[in-house]
Amino acid sequence: MHYIETHLYADDLSEQLPAFTQYSPFHFGRLFKKRIGQTVGDYIRTRRVTDSARLLRLTEIEILELAFHCGYQSQEAFTRVFKGQYGLPPRRYRQIISTLTDKERQHMQTNQLTGWFMSGTHTEEYHFETDSEIVHQGVQSGKLRHVSDGSATGKFATMMQSIQAVDYRGKRMMFAGFLKTEATGRAGAWFRVDDISGDPLQFDNMSDRSLTGETDWTYCAIVLDVPDEALSLHFGFLLEEAGTVWADSFSFHEVETNIPSTNQLGQTSLPRTPVNLTFDERE
Repeated sequence: MHYIETHLYADDLSEQLPAFTQYSPFHFGRLFKKRIGQTVGDYIRTRRVTDSARLLRLTEIEILELAFHCGYQSQEAFTRVFKGQYGLPPRRYRQIISTLTDKERQHMQTNQLTGWFMSGTHTEEYHFETDSEIVHQGVQSGKLRHVSDGSATGKFATMMQSIQAVDYRGKRMMFAGFLKTEATGRAGAWFRVDDISGDPLQFDNMSDRSLTGETDWTYCAIVLDVPDEALSLHFGFLLEEAGTVWADSFSFHEVETNIPSTNQLGQTSLPRTPVNLTFDERE
């Protein structure tokens, strides 16, 4: 994903990727579609159109020039694709965005989002808002940042959702999305399956593959099994200590059992088979 972001407007990006990853074009395309849910070409086109919306907001670039910049042969073709993604032609989109006052933008950013809520150890020191300037796909992303002047050591916040497990019991579920960071601490996605007592049955918070420092849009995926005794599912993205994390393009869906689980509970502390049942073996 980092290669795509840093070469987003390369004319032959779709051809570069298989060579960069050392896969055949067919195998790379199949793996990409299975993992991301879009073909390589569709993903690149969507990212370019999303970035074009940013350029319309922040620059005076002509729409025809922007169309060529995104790889389209005409302004009309670019307009059709842009309207399909944003519901407005690019010129009208620019006009509407330019008429919004700072107060209206602030209200759009801080108005509470359906389904999401903040949790953590020191939520009063963190702030969540939507961001229409830094976006992976669509109109806006979610942005969680530490806003206190004091030390953030040992503190964290998360934006999360909680849902019932009843429709997912017996299934292997994937929670996946894209994160971008400017963090001195640690950031990542997380997913937890709880039983009726609130005890975790399955859990992964990306502690072994977390994002730190300045990172571009990074695909993050967590795969857990939902046992029959599961009562609730909880998932979201977190920021430990100071910095900022952006989140976008999340999905939650069932996957085949040949997709490995990322469950971290009890994975290293217990042996897989009985050991030394006759007491004859020594260290």
